[in-house]
Amino acid sequence: MKKTLLLAAVLLVTAALPAQKRYTLASPDGALQTTVSVGGELSYDIRLNGRTLLEPSPLSLRLNNGSVWGPDARVARASQSSVDQWVASPFYRADSIRDHYNALTLRMKGGWEVEFRAYDDGVAYRFVNRSKKPFAILNEEVAYRFPEDFTATLPYVRAGEDGDWEKQYFNSFENTYTVARLSQLKTGRLAFLPLVVDAGRQVKICLTESDLRDYPGLYLRNPDGGNNLCGQFAPCPIRTRPGGYNGIEHVVLERAVHIADVPGPRTFPWRVAIIGNDAGIAASNLSYLLAEPSKIDDLSWIRPGKVAWDWWNAWNLAGVDFRAGINTETYKYYIDFAASQGIEYVILDDGWAAGKGADLMQINPDIDLRQIVRYADSKGVGIILWAGFHAFQRDMEEVCRHYAEMGVKGFKVDFMDRDDQQMTAFNVRAAETAAKYRLILDLH
Repeated sequence: MKKTLLLAAVLLVTAALPAQKRYTLASPDGALQTTVSVGGELSYDIRLNGRTLLEPSPLSLRLNNGSVWGPDARVARASQSSVDQWVASPFYRADSIRDHYNALTLRMKGGWEVEFRAYDDGVAYRFVNRSKKPFAILNEEVAYRFPEDFTATLPYVRAGEDGDWEKQYFNSFENTYTVARLSQLKTGRLAFLPLVVDAGRQVKICLTESDLRDYPGLYLRNPDGGNNLCGQFAPCPIRTRPGGYNGIEHVVLERAVHIADVPGPRTFPWRVAIIGNDAGIAASNLSYLLAEPSKIDDLSWIRPGKVAWDWWNAWNLAGVDFRAGINTETYKYYIDFAASQGIEYVILDDGWAAGKGADLMQINPDIDLRQIVRYADSKGVGIILWAGFHAFQRDMEEVCRHYAEMGVKGFKVDFMDRDDQQMTAFNVRAAETAAKYRLILDLH
């Protein structure tokens, strides 16, 4: 009797489990494959010529309304497609590049989708929201479960102590690279993207993201000392204040519990695994191909080029008949050098604006900026101005209008030092405003 009851209980539990559906997507050349599993867990893997590079790894979004996109998902419609087209890339390393992939779109009950693309050199996925009702995302689950203890090459965040997430969220995104086994990576230290995992046999996996727009940037870390990496995101700021370097940064005083506000339908960033040898990863175009297409119709005013940069040389001019420093004569000397060497731009870095750059409408009295801009223009050289984040975002419209009318060609905006949703939204707003006034924008 007990055996009969036990068997009935097992059958009941089995019947209650959602059926696991699997969808396989292959790259155009057939070498790369991913199997997407939907049921108790939404996951995908990656195989190259039958060899597993990534074991089934879960993906999900947890919403503040109690919904979770991923576990126990129900597919309303599955569709596959193939794309083979050429995409214009006027300022890239070629004027057009091939966009060739196979795609899988799973439309789920509940108003959301997940899209997968398989290229010959990588696999990418992203979530898509179809609902018009606003909500907040409490967390996005990004996981990479590797079959072996591969070696990783990654840049740790330099700021803060291990496990001090807030201080690590406030960082300059620059460091030397660490090379270590996955199991040896610090569980309390965030790494920023891109990073590379060496799977051996001359196969490497570059993990990155694309189309990061109005959404926090992805960090990765080892969660448990094993062969895995997991994603982590800075929550939305509630209160900030000017601070940091010369008061031109914004220090976060308080954060919300969620990582992103979603006002309505939108796509989310692509999670990208570029796969190949060193040369193949360096030559990959996936970050470009997966990015949102340009919204600028008239490109005639955009002039790519090199810059002569005063900060790099510390205004260290010798053998000249004037006092070298942050002044008009020094910058005219830089302009002459740029013109003689076919260098298209000169950047005036920190010091051209008075008051340590706190107010971009106040110019250092040792500088005649209008004369510098006119002189540069006569030599076929453009002037780009350095700007601290706080001063630029505070008066963005007026600053861009004023200096565009003066003939300045662009801005190098510095010390954002965060990539939460608030800051990535600023990046887009800054690009839109700069483009409105035909100014080049360098987000440093």
